[in-house]
Amino acid sequence: MKEVGVAWSIDIELYARSAIVPNYDPVGDFLGHCTPWDGTTDHIDALSRRVPTAFKEWPLYFHRWFLAMVAQWQRRSRDYGNSLVPMLIGSQGTHKSTFCKLLLPRSLREYYIDDIKLDSSEQVERMLARMLLVNIDEYNAKTSREQAKIKRVLTERDVQTRRMRSDQYQMLPRMASFIATTNEREPLTDPTGSRRYLCCELTGTIDTSSPVDHAALYGQALAELDAGAPWYLSRDEEAFLEEHNQLYRQPASAEELLLAWFEPAPRQKSHYTTAAAILEELRRHAKSSDVPSLKQLTTALRQCRFPYGAVNGVRGWYARPRV
Repeated sequence: MKEVGVAWSIDIELYARSAIVPNYDPVGDFLGHCTPWDGTTDHIDALSRRVPTAFKEWPLYFHRWFLAMVAQWQRRSRDYGNSLVPMLIGSQGTHKSTFCKLLLPRSLREYYIDDIKLDSSEQVERMLARMLLVNIDEYNAKTSREQAKIKRVLTERDVQTRRMRSDQYQMLPRMASFIATTNEREPLTDPTGSRRYLCCELTGTIDTSSPVDHAALYGQALAELDAGAPWYLSRDEEAFLEEHNQLYRQPASAEELLLAWFEPAPRQKSHYTTAAAILEELRRHAKSSDVPSLKQLTTALRQCRFPYGAVNGVRGWYARPRV
């Protein structure tokens, strides 16, 4: 036991950063004391089946996401982050948010947050490095701009954060994985695709009253990861989710669809095209129910301020595909 008298703040900082005080990793400490898996009991599958749904593939994809969350905590891959987001769709009182919080053991619950504030990029980066699980609560209440930011955040691997009370920045590994909840049956709005989301429509109330053996749950995840189980989706699985999520996407307006694939361009001959050519290109990317009529597209081009002009006497628009 060491006793000291009056100390300055710099003395405390030097002491805390010294070799006397060992580093503490709460995630590593919890995972290091998990129950060894017996190789047969599927705790992750049992947890997923607490969620009542008609979506038969839900347990499979939830299992994959759960492994990806643990793999990210352990930094098993520096090539990509966990970009899949389970989306629980159901009415109020079905225990969606309670289930999300229940995924973490009590010792790690302080690293759970039930919303994401997108006003400050610096705060978002700090959250990605410090939190373990972020619930995008009431996803449908996010604006299109906020949803676009979330989509970009999902692919980040490392984050650059500023040290507290300092102008210095440091690169830290991203720790946070995401889950989402919504009361809206059609929460997705991006006409370019939604393969990042795992939409699960509830048919009842989630069982959150039964206790969860987190030590056994995470012990299974560790054993599967050590055995080489994949924690990422194949292209075929992504294509399946893309098709599945079409059921939960709002129909795109002509303006939304246009701006998803094209942007206004300078009045240069290389950017000149016709409304009919743009419409044909949109048909290649969008489902038929979203494709506007030629008249609707022309109105959208005008409202979105695409330059208008003529080349060789043929009237048209100046547009270029979005990269």
